[in-house]
This record gives sequence, C-alpha cells and structure tokens, in this order.
Amino acid sequence: MNSEQTPLAVRRKHLVAECARQRGDMAHQLNLLKAPVERVQGAAGFIGEHRKSLLAGAGVAVGMMIARPKPVLAVIAAGASLWQLAQRVVPVVQRMLPTVQRVLPIVRARIGGHLE
Repeated sequence: MNSEQTPLAVRRKHLVAECARQRGDMAHQLNLLKAPVERVQGAAGFIGEHRKSLLAGAGVAVGMMIARPKPVLAVIAAGASLWQLAQRVVPVVQRMLPTVQRVLPIVRARIGGHLE
C-alpha cells in the first residue's frame, strides 16, 4: 500500500509545483495588464512637470520645419513608411500570437525536463 501512495505523493508534489508556476504566470500577466495604466499616469505627470521644456522642443521643431523643410519632410516620410510597415506586420504577429502562446509551455516543459 505504501508503494501505491508514493507515486500519488510524487504526482501531488508535481501538481502543487505546476499550480504555483501557473499562479506566478498569472501574476505576471496581470502585471503586464496593469503596466500601461501606470505608464499613462506617469506620462501625464511627466508632461505636467516638464511642460516648458516640451513646449520649447515643439517650438524648435516648428522653427526647423519653417527654416529647413526638406530634411524634416524626409524624416516625416521615413516615419510614415515605418508606420505603414508596422501596420502590415502587426496583424501577422497577432495571428501568430495564439500559436506561440500554445507552443511555448510545451517547449518550456521539455527544456525544464532536460535541465532537472
């Protein structure tokens, strides 16, 4: 009877460890969801504190646009091209994300099994 309980105890130990790992992963995911909200609040505070500097930088940018429009327009065109590229790439990444999230735990389990 002791020999039957030993595999059950080992299985229970593994399940407890798996639950702890899942709780950690869930906490990490929740922190990732909280981060953008905290960043927005931090950005508002940053803008409030550095308003004069930001306005001065905006003034310099407008002055450069008036004085030397060609280089500024080239930078704007490059930025627009990068934006269009990002708009094409993001949907592809979003389609791949569920597959990666499904496969990643399997890979993690296989690598973790070899390291023990």
